[in-house]
Amino acid sequence: MSDSAPSTAPLTEKTDPEGPLSPVRLLVLEGKDLGRSAVLERGTAVVGTLPSCELVLTDDTVSRQHLSIELLGSSLRVRDLGSRNGTRYLGARVEVVEVPLGALVCLGRTQLALLPETSSTERVSARTELAGLLGRSLAMRRLFTDIERVAPTGLPVLLQGETGTGKEGLARALHQLSGKAGALRVFDCGAVLPSLLPGALFGHARGAFTGAVAEAPGALEAAHEGTLFLDEVAELPLEAQPAFLRVLETGGFFRLGENVERRVRFRVIAATHQDLQAAVKRGTFREDLYHRLASVVLRAPALRERLEDIPLLAEHFARSLGTSLPLSPASLATLTAYHWPGNVRELRNAVERVVSLGAEAALPRLATSEASQPEDFHATRERVLQAFERSYLEAQLARHKGSAAAAARAAGLARSYFYRLLKTHGLVPRGGKG
Repeated sequence: MSDSAPSTAPLTEKTDPEGPLSPVRLLVLEGKDLGRSAVLERGTAVVGTLPSCELVLTDDTVSRQHLSIELLGSSLRVRDLGSRNGTRYLGARVEVVEVPLGALVCLGRTQLALLPETSSTERVSARTELAGLLGRSLAMRRLFTDIERVAPTGLPVLLQGETGTGKEGLARALHQLSGKAGALRVFDCGAVLPSLLPGALFGHARGAFTGAVAEAPGALEAAHEGTLFLDEVAELPLEAQPAFLRVLETGGFFRLGENVERRVRFRVIAATHQDLQAAVKRGTFREDLYHRLASVVLRAPALRERLEDIPLLAEHFARSLGTSLPLSPASLATLTAYHWPGNVRELRNAVERVVSLGAEAALPRLATSEASQPEDFHATRERVLQAFERSYLEAQLARHKGSAAAAARAAGLARSYFYRLLKTHGLVPRGGKG
């Protein structure tokens, strides 16, 4: 199979790497080997169909040793190794070319993404704020590095992390740093009834179903030229997944009740606190859609993994409420000893309570404990945390008129865990027995 497309002249090569060498993931985005990947940590990797290649492909349009990729530091050198069908970058056939991280290279019918390896910890951002995100901790500064690398590429991103870790904030940062002209459209797959979700996502024509008195665009059209953030993507019904995958692959879709194809362009960012790979094994999530969404995977760290950020976040939440936080440094230090199962969302709720009722009311024994004579550290810590937990639970129940289920949802806690806390502190929810 020959290819008559003209070759570009070889670019001037650099012989010495520039910048630190960080691992790079070679990830197949399109083609027969969708989702296959390999990590290049140093030196050169060969891509082809030979078993001896670092990344082995089965695409019959790929040569036995098709191309090599050399890690230079902040960039990579791609060299065609005399392949039958050539190597293309930015639509042009190349013999050797230096490309940035995030570049897409085509070989035969396979599209290969050269991505920063997100598990690499060698490079850490010096920032403590990035596009609305805050963090001094090593976990967040590593995440900032990944966001800065990934945001301009336009690649799909899957955000993973526990409930309350701020995945929507990560999506907003990725969109803000992407340079997209359109808006960020947030679509919560878990907040729409499964029967209504296709219409909300794809839009519908007039008369498409009972009650459709007028045509209406869906979230896809609202995200055109921008970013579509699919929150709780694991809740996307299995029957809607093929049509959504087709949108990602071709840009085309149909409104419900229409036979005219519409076209859209957007970047997709998906988020979930569930294990999508486990969902794939269970058969509730399509494997090809998973690989399409998970071109890049970023994880939002739990608050217990970034305790250094609690004072910074607490002050930020207080300022957003138009005040300063009436907690002493010692009080803030005490809060860092709490395990925060509800993560950042729980901290924000706690700050709201402190701002509304005052530090002494929110943590009734905190002021006296700080003024009293020194006592055993562990005893002090346990006493203060017990006071904090009880006052926080009381405030949540009062805010939600005694409904433990509503209070647990607002706190970002599992209902079973919330009930255990209520029982521990002798609190009785509405209609409960203690």
